[in-house]
Amino acid sequence: MNAENPTLSKYSVSFAVSLAVASVVNGLLVVAKEKSPAVLAGMKRMTGHHWVTHSAIVILIFFVLGWLLARGNGGRGINLGICCVVRTLVGGVLAGALIIAGFYLVAD
Repeated sequence: MNAENPTLSKYSVSFAVSLAVASVVNGLLVVAKEKSPAVLAGMKRMTGHHWVTHSAIVILIFFVLGWLLARGNGGRGINLGICCVVRTLVGGVLAGALIIAGFYLVAD
Protein backbone atom coordinates (compact mmCIF):
# COMPACT_ATOMS: atom_id res chain seq x y z
CA MET A 1 0.00 0.00 0.00
CA ASN A 2 1.42 3.37 -0.88
CA ALA A 3 0.51 6.64 0.85
CA GLU A 4 -0.65 8.38 -2.34
CA ASN A 5 -3.06 5.66 -3.43
CA PRO A 6 -4.18 3.63 -0.42
CA THR A 7 -5.84 0.29 -1.06
CA LEU A 8 -7.56 -2.32 1.04
CA SER A 9 -6.85 -6.02 0.98
CA LYS A 10 -9.31 -8.31 -0.74
CA TYR A 11 -10.32 -9.65 2.67
CA SER A 12 -10.99 -6.20 4.10
CA VAL A 13 -13.24 -5.33 1.18
CA SER A 14 -14.97 -8.71 1.08
CA PHE A 15 -15.70 -8.90 4.79
CA ALA A 16 -16.82 -5.25 4.94
CA VAL A 17 -19.41 -5.97 2.26
CA SER A 18 -20.29 -9.20 4.03
CA LEU A 19 -20.84 -7.30 7.29
CA ALA A 20 -23.18 -4.90 5.49
CA VAL A 21 -25.23 -7.81 4.13
CA ALA A 22 -25.21 -9.67 7.46
CA SER A 23 -26.47 -6.52 9.21
CA VAL A 24 -29.46 -6.28 6.90
CA VAL A 25 -30.16 -10.02 7.26
CA ASN A 26 -30.00 -9.57 11.03
CA GLY A 27 -32.68 -6.89 10.88
CA LEU A 28 -34.86 -8.98 8.59
CA LEU A 29 -34.54 -12.00 10.88
CA VAL A 30 -35.71 -9.93 13.85
CA VAL A 31 -38.79 -8.85 11.91
CA ALA A 32 -39.46 -12.39 10.62
CA LYS A 33 -39.28 -13.86 14.13
CA GLU A 34 -41.55 -11.19 15.56
CA LYS A 35 -44.15 -11.43 12.80
CA SER A 36 -44.24 -15.19 12.30
CA PRO A 37 -44.77 -17.58 15.21
CA ALA A 38 -43.86 -20.44 12.85
CA VAL A 39 -40.45 -18.90 12.10
CA LEU A 40 -39.82 -18.30 15.80
CA ALA A 41 -40.83 -21.87 16.69
CA GLY A 42 -38.70 -23.31 13.89
CA MET A 43 -35.67 -21.35 15.02
CA LYS A 44 -36.24 -22.54 18.61
CA ARG A 45 -36.38 -26.16 17.42
CA MET A 46 -33.14 -25.86 15.44
CA THR A 47 -30.84 -25.08 18.37
CA GLY A 48 -33.00 -24.90 21.47
CA HIS A 49 -33.28 -21.12 21.50
CA HIS A 50 -34.20 -18.71 18.72
CA TRP A 51 -31.37 -16.28 19.55
CA VAL A 52 -28.77 -19.04 19.20
CA THR A 53 -30.17 -19.91 15.76
CA HIS A 54 -30.42 -16.23 14.84
CA SER A 55 -26.80 -15.61 15.82
CA ALA A 56 -25.58 -18.74 14.02
CA ILE A 57 -27.34 -17.70 10.80
CA VAL A 58 -25.90 -14.17 10.86
CA ILE A 59 -22.38 -15.35 11.70
CA LEU A 60 -22.52 -18.06 9.04
CA ILE A 61 -23.66 -15.53 6.42
CA PHE A 62 -20.86 -13.17 7.44
CA PHE A 63 -18.09 -15.76 7.15
CA VAL A 64 -19.35 -17.65 4.09
CA LEU A 65 -20.20 -14.53 2.08
CA GLY A 66 -16.92 -12.83 3.05
CA TRP A 67 -14.96 -15.90 2.00
CA LEU A 68 -16.88 -16.22 -1.29
CA LEU A 69 -16.44 -12.53 -2.12
CA ALA A 70 -12.70 -12.79 -1.44
CA ARG A 71 -12.50 -15.74 -3.86
CA GLY A 72 -14.35 -13.94 -6.64
CA ASN A 73 -12.86 -12.09 -9.58
CA GLY A 74 -10.34 -14.79 -10.36
CA GLY A 75 -9.14 -14.97 -6.74
CA ARG A 76 -8.51 -11.22 -6.54
CA GLY A 77 -11.69 -10.51 -4.59
CA ILE A 78 -14.21 -7.83 -5.38
CA ASN A 79 -12.79 -4.54 -6.56
CA LEU A 80 -14.15 -1.54 -4.67
CA GLY A 81 -12.52 1.72 -3.73
CA ILE A 82 -12.15 2.75 -0.10
CA CYS A 83 -14.99 5.28 -0.27
CA CYS A 84 -17.35 2.71 -1.78
CA VAL A 85 -16.42 0.16 0.88
CA VAL A 86 -17.06 2.67 3.67
CA ARG A 87 -20.39 3.74 2.15
CA THR A 88 -21.46 0.11 1.73
CA LEU A 89 -20.46 -0.81 5.26
CA VAL A 90 -22.10 2.19 6.90
CA GLY A 91 -25.19 1.88 4.69
CA GLY A 92 -25.65 -1.80 5.51
CA VAL A 93 -25.23 -1.33 9.26
CA LEU A 94 -27.58 1.68 9.25
CA ALA A 95 -30.13 -0.19 7.13
CA GLY A 96 -30.09 -3.12 9.54
CA ALA A 97 -30.51 -0.82 12.54
CA LEU A 98 -33.30 1.14 10.82
CA ILE A 99 -35.15 -2.07 9.94
CA ILE A 100 -35.17 -3.10 13.59
CA ALA A 101 -35.92 0.37 15.00
CA GLY A 102 -38.59 1.05 12.37
CA PHE A 103 -40.26 -2.28 13.01
CA TYR A 104 -40.48 -1.72 16.75
CA LEU A 105 -41.62 1.88 16.32
CA VAL A 106 -44.40 0.84 13.93
CA ALA A 107 -45.27 -2.58 15.39
CA ASP A 108 -45.72 -1.42 19.00
